[in-house]
Amino acid sequence: MIRLRTDGLLRRLLLFILLFSLCFTVLASSVQLYFEYRREMRDIEARMALIRAGYLASLERSLWDLDEAQLDTQLRGLVDFSDVARVRLLSDDFQLLRGEAEPKGPLRIERFPLDYQPPSGPPRHLGELEVSIDLGAVHRRLYATGLASLLWMGVFLCGLAVALSGLFYRLVTRHLQVMAEFARRIGAGQWQEPLRLGRRRSARPDEIDTVAHALDDMRRAILSDIERRERDRLALQDKRDELQAMVERRTASLARAKDEAEAANLAKSRFLATMSHELRTPLNGILGMAELLRGGRLEAADRQRVEALYKAGEGLLAILNEVLYFARLEEGESRAELVGFSLRQLCLEVLALLEPMAMDNGDTLQLDIDEQLAGYQHGAEQYLRQVLSNLLANAIKFTEHGQVWLKVQVLVSDEASQRLRISISDNGIGIEPAVQAKIFDRFVQASEAVARRYGGTGLGLAICKHLVEKLGGCIGLDSVQGQGSCFWFELDMARGQQPASTPSQPAMACLDILVVEDVALNREVAGGLLLRDGHRVSFAEDAGQALQACAQRRFDLILLDVHLPGMSGVELCRQLRAMPGPNRDSRILALTAGVQPGQVPGYLDAGMQGVLAKPLRLDNLRQALAEVAPGEVVGAGTGMDWALLDTHRSLLGEQKLQGLLKVLRQSLEQHATSLAEALPAQDFTEVLHLAHRLAGSCDSLGFSGLAVLLRRLEEAARQHDAQALKALGEPLASQLGQARATLEQLIQS
Repeated sequence: MIRLRTDGLLRRLLLFILLFSLCFTVLASSVQLYFEYRREMRDIEARMALIRAGYLASLERSLWDLDEAQLDTQLRGLVDFSDVARVRLLSDDFQLLRGEAEPKGPLRIERFPLDYQPPSGPPRHLGELEVSIDLGAVHRRLYATGLASLLWMGVFLCGLAVALSGLFYRLVTRHLQVMAEFARRIGAGQWQEPLRLGRRRSARPDEIDTVAHALDDMRRAILSDIERRERDRLALQDKRDELQAMVERRTASLARAKDEAEAANLAKSRFLATMSHELRTPLNGILGMAELLRGGRLEAADRQRVEALYKAGEGLLAILNEVLYFARLEEGESRAELVGFSLRQLCLEVLALLEPMAMDNGDTLQLDIDEQLAGYQHGAEQYLRQVLSNLLANAIKFTEHGQVWLKVQVLVSDEASQRLRISISDNGIGIEPAVQAKIFDRFVQASEAVARRYGGTGLGLAICKHLVEKLGGCIGLDSVQGQGSCFWFELDMARGQQPASTPSQPAMACLDILVVEDVALNREVAGGLLLRDGHRVSFAEDAGQALQACAQRRFDLILLDVHLPGMSGVELCRQLRAMPGPNRDSRILALTAGVQPGQVPGYLDAGMQGVLAKPLRLDNLRQALAEVAPGEVVGAGTGMDWALLDTHRSLLGEQKLQGLLKVLRQSLEQHATSLAEALPAQDFTEVLHLAHRLAGSCDSLGFSGLAVLLRRLEEAARQHDAQALKALGEPLASQLGQARATLEQLIQS
């Protein structure tokens, strides 16, 4: 037997019926009491009317006759009336009281004047009759009547509620419970057993039958759907096995293709690295020697030959750089660095840079800038400089004794940005219509004759298109052969603010420099350039000579060729940083032709603080040496080596530099707390490990002051010098705080 839930529908129905019955009983009893009360009041009024009509006249006659006995009899008769508690006669001759002297309970008092009309003369007022009705008796009768009615009606309605609840349970609730149990079985996956209700079938089905049939139809539909799904599953299983076999075949094919592509890409990378090194190494000698000869005393003819040699080397280097730069773009190594700059100033700088080239060709450069152009912009200045330089150089190159125009137009302007159209026009040789559609493809030139006459790689316009599209712009051209060309590009440029001025670099001091280079020509070039600027230069041909020289004396700077016979320059740098000696903290720059972004982080991880690219240029060399102070590590006083950061920025780009700075910040957050706890505990092993780990990271990113302090801490921990550890604790905390603040500024800016 199914038990009735205490909070089920039947219980709520029973409570509802009982509540309704109670309310109805109270209401019905109230109505009945109201009508009983009205009846009692009418009875009292009837008795008062009877007294007025039947007794007052006889009382007036007896009072006129002064018949006290008759008056007493009449008053006693009035007291016998129902609910009359007291009768009192008030006159000048009599004061008669019959009934209770002080009746209890509420009273209704009626007063009747007694006036007699004698046979002759005017009416005479004889007194007053006062009749007091006991309303308490009336109330008691009403209470007894209402209570009895309430009890009988309550008993009747409660019985009716129980009967209705039982009927509802038999007709509805028990069947609902059976259907609920059936639904739970369906949810549990028991679909085979049909729904059966414990009732006789009727010719006229009701709502319960309708719901029961719907539930059983649902069960049959579920069974049908399960059977269909099982058939589909078996079919899909067959298809899956077939597809799996096909995927395995395709995966094997793709794996082979992937291996082939990776091998090709590796070969390409190796080719670019080899070409970079093998071409830059002789170029380093050619340009270096030419640079030295240009500074010597030569006759006019010899000076002209040396100048031609130098320009030829410059041209070859430009072609090499263009090829390698495009390879970097294809590999995604170059990313836009957003800075604040003045487009107007950028145009002037590019024109000033190319003015000698234009003068050699007999060309005139003209600049037209829209007055609506904002004073400063925020964007990828380096990309724009590259695009403008390439397009203007092309216009000058293919125009002889003509004019080249650089025009900047503002197409759309609002408070945040401007839509700009920048065009470079010339009246040179123009481009054939058939070539215009593919002129922005790589290694494409206007014609074979143009390629033979003017040279070039055919990558300049491909680089321009790549850079403009990376900035979200578009590029195109309009050209008529023999009349000139107009190259243009459009892009959105955000408004910017005037960039903060950079402090001027101090004058370069005379430095003690060690050049580690295995190629004699390269040693002579580097030595000649350094000696010309007044530096003291020592040379080493391999790692062994370099280690011997570093053990004997301290150098302000070590220029270290990466590719040395035997021990590589990278491994040599690691040894110099690891072993104690006078040059452990000296500044070390890589001297290499391998300046691809994938190679530079390896140099920095080894402890090098910058890279000088071959061919060695005098301007680049001077810029790298400008921040080196003799006898100390750069930035040891201020805590920062800004020149090293600038080198990283130029070689790696701002985005990669930001990533390295964030890694350093995370490393400081992870290990600085542990280091601060290990110092007072004099845990020499932990201090040695943490200081060594942090020193290399700080030194690689220009935090030289903190790196020097960490190396002192490392040395003190290695010698178990507790007093030195204690003395370095406060300076370390100060340097860490300054380093964190500088990191936050660099990352946020």
